[in-house]
Amino acid sequence: MHVHALPLKRAFVAHRGLQLHLKALSLSLRRCFPDHPPAAAPRLVLKQVRMTDLETSMATIIAVFQKYSEREGDKHKLKKSELRDLLHDELPELMAHVKDQAALDSLMESLDTDGDAECNFQEFMTFVSLVTVCCHEFFEHEDD
Repeated sequence: MHVHALPLKRAFVAHRGLQLHLKALSLSLRRCFPDHPPAAAPRLVLKQVRMTDLETSMATIIAVFQKYSEREGDKHKLKKSELRDLLHDELPELMAHVKDQAALDSLMESLDTDGDAECNFQEFMTFVSLVTVCCHEFFEHEDD
């Protein structure tokens, strides 16, 4: 996690109601990822909660990242080949417009903010966020 994100995360988690919601979300996510045992047994027993569309989307993004990152090497990072497979398999319409391998290499380099030649989850989320914003802007202007 980047240093500038820590104060925001602390402020977000500080509120007790949000802590309980984060706990419920965490338990919901654990149901989505049964292969990943919890670090510690949950102390709080909550009723089963139906995940919202946004929570389901978040869980899906995590699952997709892990599906590709676990193929080889560090399971918390995507190698260039794993990222290429993820993009081609999960974003085929977007990748249909990328004809040049150099463009894909350039994308990988621009995502790799820490310079380790791999894409961690935060770097991946930056990419997902940017593509999502671009899609939103496209559809926003299409409505005009």
